[in-house]
Amino acid sequence: MTSTVTDESRIDPGGTAATTATESIAPRSPGEVAAEAVRDVAIAAAREITGVDREVEVRVKIARGELALALQLPIRYPMPIWQVATACRAHVRQRVQERFGMPIRRVDIEVTELPRRAL
Repeated sequence: MTSTVTDESRIDPGGTAATTATESIAPRSPGEVAAEAVRDVAIAAAREITGVDREVEVRVKIARGELALALQLPIRYPMPIWQVATACRAHVRQRVQERFGMPIRRVDIEVTELPRRAL
């Protein structure tokens, strides 16, 4: 069973992303950001959401200075799929934006599995 939730909204690179005292959030050129680093941040952010199982997969595309993310999420049954996917999208978008300061063109989510929790 798969379900896909797509978001094509844009984020203003000078938006409301929080900054930390040790790191500047100045926009970076695509050559300065490794897709693997973006992938690792996105996976960690997705796993922070209640209802998302550990086996998250993320594909990252960097084109024209923008990011496109495709997440494959196993969402634990009986969590509400739409709510978990929406919360995950917003959280991943925020974390990646904070860390890399690049505009995010889209965050696609495919629900790949509905594993049951062990009792």
